Amino acid sequence: MKWREEMSVVNASREVEAPVSRVWATLADFGGIHRFNASVDRSPINEGTPPSGVGSERTCHLYDGNRIQERVVESVEEEKISIEIFETSMPLKSGLGVFTLVPTANGSTRVTVSMSYVVKYGPVGKLMDVLMVKRMLGSAMSRLLAGLDHYVTTGETIGNGWKPDEAARHAA
Repeated sequence: MKWREEMSVVNASREVEAPVSRVWATLADFGGIHRFNASVDRSPINEGTPPSGVGSERTCHLYDGNRIQERVVESVEEEKISIEIFETSMPLKSGLGVFTLVPTANGSTRVTVSMSYVVKYGPVGKLMDVLMVKRMLGSAMSRLLAGLDHYVTTGETIGNGWKPDEAARHAA
């Protein structure tokens, strides 16, 4: 029996109390993900690629020692940005994250991220996906959006170990 690779998907969504233009400016600053992703230590733009937009590439150096190389494969201003994972030290063979921005009636922005990915290691990787990878990525996407929300609304860069304070956010 031949092993067939299957793509898994995780989704997360969050309303950010800021206009689409401000959320977009943060996502379009492709080398700036370390400012709102608590897992990323630094994220320089790869040499020879544009600083933003389609074709821009970055290397995310994570606090845990892992590395992820990503490139923008689609960019529709103030609507959507699609980011391909093309190399990583993590157990992912490939991945595609799509951020969509939708303005709300109250002037906020509904941000949704959909991450499609294929794990490494064939059937063993698929089992890892079922047991832990999918849950971990779902949690990471929710935390990423919480960090984006915090950064966009406060201007404060988050760092290693940052955790969202949901109680304070909902009490405000």
